[in-house]
This record gives sequence, structure tokens and C-alpha cells, in this order.
Amino acid sequence: MLIKKIKVSLIALAAVFGTQAFADTGFKVPVHFNVELVDGISDYSGYSRFSRMIELGSGKHQVVVSFKDTFKEGNDTKLVQSVNPVVINIENLKKDQVLTFQYKLPSGISQAERFAEQMKITLTDTDGKPVPQSDASYFVLTSERGFTLMRDYKAELTSLGRLYAPTDVPDAQRGITMTRYGTPTIKASADGSVSGAPSQGLTLEPMSSSTSAMSTSAVGGGVVNSATYNDLVNMYNSADDATKLKFVKYVMSH
Repeated sequence: MLIKKIKVSLIALAAVFGTQAFADTGFKVPVHFNVELVDGISDYSGYSRFSRMIELGSGKHQVVVSFKDTFKEGNDTKLVQSVNPVVINIENLKKDQVLTFQYKLPSGISQAERFAEQMKITLTDTDGKPVPQSDASYFVLTSERGFTLMRDYKAELTSLGRLYAPTDVPDAQRGITMTRYGTPTIKASADGSVSGAPSQGLTLEPMSSSTSAMSTSAVGGGVVNSATYNDLVNMYNSADDATKLKFVKYVMSH
């Protein structure tokens, strides 16, 4: 009986998050592509490697992706990557709209190398319907230097006057972000408020191997204390649905 109840609860939870996932607004990254920039941000916290979904607010956006993956042909395995990235300009993303692009999926090394040279794609919605050029367009960002490691795409786009990097932080970037240790965190301003984020939240500071307890900061309160497991659970339960979903996506993608 207990196992049956647990199964029912898990199914119900999956249905809730499934409904929220379908209501996402953003860009779906096709397989074999890596995200380089989102609205000028190189490590965009609104991107889930698990679902390959970039969460975005409605309006104008810019997504930069690069083709890079390992392919097989017979007994051979080879890393194939494009010399240049694809820059996608979304003019007016609508609420609950998800864009992506279609391309001929390579079946082996030869086809992958051919595609890496051509980089021809078709911007569509997730149903495969082509998107008008007035709504979204793309171009391949080439360089006179050819292939170089650690290219600064942001600097290149800036020099061309082609970078879209709004000063206002996108909706998906607000709330939980990640430290360089991979720790979810919410940063409060000097007056104790959370800029652009919900009033509920949880800040997790980096923890060393010698630390026995996790230090947490109550948002808006400025009080630091030792958090127990139950404290963390209670803070998670008090957060809004969007924050919970982002946290779940982060955990699933790591």
C-alpha cells in the first residue's frame, strides 16, 4: 500500500512539472550543439543541459551556439566541431513560445564534417513550422584568423555592433544563480532586497570539505545560522513554483 501511494505521488509530481515544462518560453538547443552566449551571458543559468532548454522571457533575445560532438564511422571515432558559431537573433519571442532549428542530422564523421563547413539550418518552432525571418534570423560568425581556441564571441559581436546584451537581467537569470563551485545562490542587494527575484529564496554559500554544516542566509533578513536538513526542506517548500522548478532542473542536469 505504501509503495502504491509513493508511485501515485511521483506520477502527480511529474504531471505538475510536465505541465510547467510545456508552458516554458525560450529556445530548444538541438543535439550536437553547445551554448556559447545567451543575451551576452557566457554561463547562462537559465539553460538546462538535461532538457537542452534555454528559459527566456518574452521579447528580444540573442543565442550563440557552436557545433561540436563526437561521431563514429565504422571503427573510427572523431571529435568534429565547426570553426565558427551560429548567431540566432530572436526579434520578439512570445509568451509560451519555444523556438529551435532544424538541420540534417549527421549519421557519421563524413556528414558531420560536411555540415560543420556548411552550417545551414532552418529556424522553426518545436512543431517544425518555419519561423518568418521577421521573427527570427541567423548568421554564421566567421573570423579572419580562422579556427582559434577560446575565441571571444562577445568581443567579436561587440566590435561588429551585432551583440545583443541588455543591461536588464533576463527573467530566467533572476532568482537562483550558480557560483563557480556550482552552488545555487540568490544575491541580495545592500538594502536587503533581492533584485528582480521573488521574496522567498535560499542562499547557499560554498562549503569546504572540513565544514560540517551548511551556512544559509535568510533573504531579506540578514541573519546567518546553521541550517539543518529540515530547514532546507522548509525553505524549498516556501519558495515560489518557478524557483522550485529551476532548482529541480539544476539538480537533474548535474
